[in-house]
Amino acid sequence: MDIHHVTPATPQRSGADAVHRARRLRPWLFLLAVASLAWGSLLHAAPLTVPNGSFSDAGNNGSVGGGLLGGSGSNVQIGDGPWRATYWGALGLLAPPVLQIDNNRAAIGGLAGISALGIVNNGGYFRQTLPIAWEPNFRYVLKVDINAGAVLGLGLLNGQGVGTALLSGTTRLSSTITAPAVSLNLLGGNVYELALTYVTGDTVSGNIGIDLFYEPSAVLSASLLGAVDFTNVRLEKRLIDPTPTGIIAVDADLRTATVNTEVDPPISVQVVDSLGDGVEGIAVTFTTPQTGPSATVTPNPALTNADGVAEVTTVANTIAGDYTITAEVTGVEEILEFPMHNAAGPAASVNSLSGAAQSAVVGSQFGQALVVEVEDEFGNAVSNVPVTFTAPTQGASATFPSSTVMTGASGQAGVTPTANSIAGAYAISASVPNVGKAATFPLVNLLESDIGPGETGEPNQNGEPDALFACALLVQIVDGEGVPQPGLAVDFTAPASGPSAVLHDGENSGLSLRVETDADGYASVDAQSNGIPGRFQVSAQLAFSVTAPVLFNFNNLAAGDPAFSYGFDGPCRSTAPTAETSTEGDQAE
Repeated sequence: MDIHHVTPATPQRSGADAVHRARRLRPWLFLLAVASLAWGSLLHAAPLTVPNGSFSDAGNNGSVGGGLLGGSGSNVQIGDGPWRATYWGALGLLAPPVLQIDNNRAAIGGLAGISALGIVNNGGYFRQTLPIAWEPNFRYVLKVDINAGAVLGLGLLNGQGVGTALLSGTTRLSSTITAPAVSLNLLGGNVYELALTYVTGDTVSGNIGIDLFYEPSAVLSASLLGAVDFTNVRLEKRLIDPTPTGIIAVDADLRTATVNTEVDPPISVQVVDSLGDGVEGIAVTFTTPQTGPSATVTPNPALTNADGVAEVTTVANTIAGDYTITAEVTGVEEILEFPMHNAAGPAASVNSLSGAAQSAVVGSQFGQALVVEVEDEFGNAVSNVPVTFTAPTQGASATFPSSTVMTGASGQAGVTPTANSIAGAYAISASVPNVGKAATFPLVNLLESDIGPGETGEPNQNGEPDALFACALLVQIVDGEGVPQPGLAVDFTAPASGPSAVLHDGENSGLSLRVETDADGYASVDAQSNGIPGRFQVSAQLAFSVTAPVLFNFNNLAAGDPAFSYGFDGPCRSTAPTAETSTEGDQAE
């Protein structure tokens, strides 16, 4: 995994915040400016160079050893170097082992052990002296991958005499056979990483030397491992008592997670010392916003591992949006910032925002768009979701420029409908895939403004208690040229309490009736007193029209009251111009 320094996108801050942050970072930035080489090392901490430590240089390929019984060789160069070999057999008993470099490995094979006045073994090692001098008071770690084609353990390696050593000149300062700070970790298959740690004192001398050896002692052939391969030799120099001087992000890119889910990849930081090496056991504190979009971080604080890395599990909260998580270490000036984004979850609801309960004249566009908002289960706006607007296929309805509209960044989508040619009330639905309940918009298509009441029936009547009023309530609907309009709805409405009347249209009765105009544009109902004395009005309103209602005045007489009219003397007006009724009104009071 690449490790690099954070250069985060800084969110908008107030002027005071910006000044504070600039002052806080200035010492650290100054250090970067004057010590760029050291900072580069810190960012890309690398082991000390071991020439051909990968054994990939073909010029160093070759094979030495083997041959005559009792043969030996000391500091024999293999190919063009830099690795050399030393090997030995047993006089008259054992040939030396074969030490070979090829195929990206250094192998020691042909080991044997026989019993001759005690057990006698052959052995050998690869050696290289680096062009790097030892330095006092540092921790050096030599790491080598080994493969013996078998399951290994430190006890087995030590018993076989297989291992590595660090030298000054020809003197082994530390060996995996004897040093206390040795580790063996399985990398995969039969490949293990063997690590040797050596700490220098106040006084050191000479250049660093490395041995890779197979030197069995008193081990019979039947018990030996056989060939051992050494690969990937590397050497690190570390401080003895490292102190954190920097904090580095392991992948500082923007992280996006759906609300209420775990962030992937996890947030990781590395705490390093002045050499760029990771420092173990350091507490890293992560800070998240207390309000708005945020996340929970676990554990917090988090301790760095042996590589100086602290990794935390981050779970987005239920609020969508952008925010920043910071990571800091006590005593380290730099504060890391991780840009984060909580994305809304899948659409869970669609709700009408505006445009409901409006009207427009037939054939004209409505004044407001029908707007919905799509949200997830936590109320976050969901963008890029198709919203389908559906109007009735018959009767009063409307059309749209497009029936499917995508939600924008705000989670909103809208259309502006145009009323069709039929007056009436209806509803338009707005639906979203996989969301069960659609949003609805009740709308009304209004009649043309020149369509309204023309001729009307008798406007004023007295009525006996619980008896029908003498004249029907009659309204004719015409257009601007007086042409009757059949098939239109007229709503007759009487008071719901107090003096009132029950309305009848021949089939239905009640305080409110809707009656359709006949072929001559007439609509009528009969009225029956409810027996409560007093005056009241019944309205006749042309449905889906802005015209004023026609008002009919009534007076419920009390029992025994003299009957007086409101002032009409003639017959009731009829729906047919030639039809007259002989009923005469009572004398006005």
